[in-house]
Amino acid sequence: MPLLLMLGFIALEAWIVTQAVHRFGGGWVLAALLATAVGGVLLIQRQGLRTIREVQMSTARGELPTVALLEGMVALMAGLLLIVPGFVSDLIGLSLLLVGLRKRLATRIGDGMAKARPDLKQPVTLEGEYQRRK
Repeated sequence: MPLLLMLGFIALEAWIVTQAVHRFGGGWVLAALLATAVGGVLLIQRQGLRTIREVQMSTARGELPTVALLEGMVALMAGLLLIVPGFVSDLIGLSLLLVGLRKRLATRIGDGMAKARPDLKQPVTLEGEYQRRK
């Protein structure tokens, strides 16, 4: 079933691109697809650096950086969808960039992970002894 869904998505993307080429011309469609791909690459770069900074600040405050990591993951998916050629994937990628949706999606994913593994909610402290070797 996932294979059929993926093939259907690819067929839909190809049909929409073909219709856009007939309506607007190949040059404009190519320019639009290249612009969204470049935007996706820039988004991945910028969001990656922002996520690293937020994770460092969260861990410095002694908090788990779960929300920051999950929001970064959603933004990464948005960037990858912008890189993939096609207008439907671009529309989905752009919708994932909406801050409210991204935060809600990250929170929902985090809640689902917390329900699946309640033992991982709190940070784990390992007790033990160690000796430094010279």
